[in-house]
Amino acid sequence: MDYKYQAIVLGKYDVAETDRIYVLYTREAGKIRLPAHGVRKPQAKLAGNLETLAHSEVFVARARGKGRITGVIPVDFFASIKEKIHTMEKVFWVLGIFDRLVTQEEKDERIFELLLGYLRAIDAAEVEDATKTDIFTYGFIFKLLHLLGYGLEMSKCVACGAMLKPGENFFESERGGTVCAACAARGGKRVKITDEAVKFIRLFLENKIENLGKIKAEEKKLSNLKLVASEAIKWIAG
Repeated sequence: MDYKYQAIVLGKYDVAETDRIYVLYTREAGKIRLPAHGVRKPQAKLAGNLETLAHSEVFVARARGKGRITGVIPVDFFASIKEKIHTMEKVFWVLGIFDRLVTQEEKDERIFELLLGYLRAIDAAEVEDATKTDIFTYGFIFKLLHLLGYGLEMSKCVACGAMLKPGENFFESERGGTVCAACAARGGKRVKITDEAVKFIRLFLENKIENLGKIKAEEKKLSNLKLVASEAIKWIAG
């Protein structure tokens, strides 16, 4: 039986003499790993359409087990991303984080559309803008965490329930959000979170990924946001 998937290639690794395993995130089945036989031979045609980052229609024959890739129709290679060094590094970092956070074979079309929307938004930028790339990237990370069920509370203290006040607030990964200064003083692993970072995260969660490019920010104001994202990822992914 043959299956067709809308897929984004997250990565690949070589097996045997000429085969390769591809890690795909698909609209129809979530994250899957599938072999393609003979793709490392000089005359192989599939490999070029299964490069990391590619969005393709992937055809799979399943006579037994998980099957194998038999055909590919490319949809988008996101060539503009690969022309910008900083952007490409960020996107490949995101794919690695995505692969760590998303479990195998759990279908979620919202996550597929979020990832595809992120790649399209980044690819559409005419020139390399490190700050805008970071806004799209960390916006994607926080929106992904939300869809995965790790919605981070940014309106009230997760310890006492009081509404957050500007000033001395802290982020605690274990509690899943922000704590006020009084609760933070009682102990726990935490990092300071700035008012700007709280604002950014709220904006990320309230807006579509393609609209995040409208957010204006200075690079120095994103440093705390990156720290909070790193703490959340470390806690969830281990």
